[in-house]
Amino acid sequence: MTDSDEPVPAEGVERVQAGSLVLAAVVGVGLAVAARTNALALLIAVAVTQALLAAGWVFCSRMPGRKGALVLAALAAAGADVSVSIWPHGKLGTLLAVLGLAVPLLFIHQLMRGAARSRIVQSLSGIALLVLAEVALAALLQLRHEFGGQTGGRVVAGVVAAAAGALVVGYLVDLIAPLPRFDPDVPRGLLGVVASAGLGGSLGYLLLQSDRLGTFASGRGAFIGASLGALVGLLAVAVAFAERELPVRADGAGQRWRPFVGVLVPISVLAPVAFLLCLAIRT
Repeated sequence: MTDSDEPVPAEGVERVQAGSLVLAAVVGVGLAVAARTNALALLIAVAVTQALLAAGWVFCSRMPGRKGALVLAALAAAGADVSVSIWPHGKLGTLLAVLGLAVPLLFIHQLMRGAARSRIVQSLSGIALLVLAEVALAALLQLRHEFGGQTGGRVVAGVVAAAAGALVVGYLVDLIAPLPRFDPDVPRGLLGVVASAGLGGSLGYLLLQSDRLGTFASGRGAFIGASLGALVGLLAVAVAFAERELPVRADGAGQRWRPFVGVLVPISVLAPVAFLLCLAIRT
């Protein structure tokens, strides 16, 4: 089959959004439950999410050099997870080392594609974004360590629930009424972002600013949730624009991977932001 430059049919977009809604709920519940269980369970949940992210991004975008992209994503994910697990006192500094080591590997991968390599910029930029998202998700492990024990588990669970819940309500609103649209060709609207911020703030208040967890008193929990909700909603819109430019196969192959991109990329990229927010405004 050949690639087509035709836009994805409306019914196809609705299926992708419905799938994204369900996936966001599943990922949010899985990560939140794992965070509340123990550090090992969260590590496993993060690793599984990273694997799904790599598969979704590579097979959805069908970028050149897919085999090498999967290898680089696996190395980046493993390096990030091991770094924050072995050197937890380094905060996010250890993740910068992983990103630094990934840069020369990205260029080496392009050189290894041989003389017949094509679309080098597309391949390099796509893999770079994938590596960044893989490494960023490990910030959830560091966030749990910073608060320690069960408190850290509750903080990570609250952050994940706010982000995933914001994605769920954002996709739900856009399925019903994507208004006002950011672009006529992209079925995402400002109302969905507002709803994401509202639900994120509500979940932040309930899960972070509670009697059992006084770390984010005086409105701090609601502020964290609302901020994460608004940011993840905007990131989801940005991913929707990126997906719009992806080639579509005539048989619809690759559509099944689009929900993984629309959900896992925003959650992963947002993890370091959640880490910095929680540490900056805790009491």
